Amino acid sequence: MNIKIKFLPYERLKELDIPHLLEDMKKDTIILIDAKLSVSQETAIIEETMKAISDKFAGIELSSLEMSADENVSLFEKLRGRFAEFILGKRRGITVIGPSKTIKRIKKNPKDLFLEMSG
Repeated sequence: MNIKIKFLPYERLKELDIPHLLEDMKKDTIILIDAKLSVSQETAIIEETMKAISDKFAGIELSSLEMSADENVSLFEKLRGRFAEFILGKRRGITVIGPSKTIKRIKKNPKDLFLEMSG
């Protein structure tokens, strides 16, 4: 199996529209985004995907993982991190989106994501 992975910085996500992301996934590309998407962003991607489902495109698998601040960090450091997230609109974490024919499933644990690929 030929696996293609595209790393997409969160800041670039704002420049791209959802149909562009779907075109990558229709070409069997897995997209990694360096932030946890908001619920509204995930919902928009799922809604557009539902419109694009066909005999050739079965849909996507999507999962986000939020990275919480280290428990040993001071309250000030945690607040500073949350403030930066608020200003940038970017939440610490990672999001994985891929075609469901390539990604069999995504297992999400509190601290990690596990991708099981179709063979």
